[in-house]
Amino acid sequence: MQQHAKRSNHSFSKRAFSKRTLLALAMLTALSAGSAQAQVPSKVQAKHDAIEKAEMAAAEARAARQDAQTAQAAAQAAAATRDEGALTARGALTAEATAYDAKQSALDAQDAAIKARRAAEAARSAQASAVSGNNPTGAAIEARAAMNDAMTASSIATDATTTAQAAASATADAVQHTGAATNVQTMPRAMDATIEPRIDFSALDANRDGSVSRVEASLSPALTADFATADRDADGRLSQRELAGWAPR
Repeated sequence: MQQHAKRSNHSFSKRAFSKRTLLALAMLTALSAGSAQAQVPSKVQAKHDAIEKAEMAAAEARAARQDAQTAQAAAQAAAATRDEGALTARGALTAEATAYDAKQSALDAQDAAIKARRAAEAARSAQASAVSGNNPTGAAIEARAAMNDAMTASSIATDATTTAQAAASATADAVQHTGAATNVQTMPRAMDATIEPRIDFSALDANRDGSVSRVEASLSPALTADFATADRDADGRLSQRELAGWAPR
């Protein structure tokens, strides 16, 4: 009897263990299936994100290109206005400086537009990888990074364009400036006197950047001829201290 009872208990334990094992396997199978199903929406979403970011990057590149074109037009307008000639010598110097600023800002906008276009191309490439590749999530991350680069470049292009337009406007104002200064055509003859007038730093610093460039120094023949000597730190500009220590020879 005892042996029969032991055999019965052993058979019962084996059946119970077998049921638990089967239940555990069934649960693992269900979890695996659920995990696989959960990954499907993730991949689909990654592909969708990559497409969206690529489209946004392309839009930023188009905006940057338009800004660059606007900046270029502003720089050309500034140059044309400067070439028309100013009413005063001071206006001519200011127009020269502001037209130069407009040109440099246009170049900055163009460079930013190129970077935005390259970022948009990178986003498109990431989109293609997300749609057809085995790692759409990684490709979506790359597309997002490229979109951010395009946005940054587009913002730089916008800022540069704003600066170019402001410089073009300042050029127009400088050309039309009517101060007490001598007319620009007569200024060189006024400077031909035997005795060089005292150098006025504030008068030469037309764009108010705290230094005198070679262009700004051109109103003074003596300073122009001796510019390299006056420019003691050889940076191509004269500070107020350098100009104060220079005297016509």
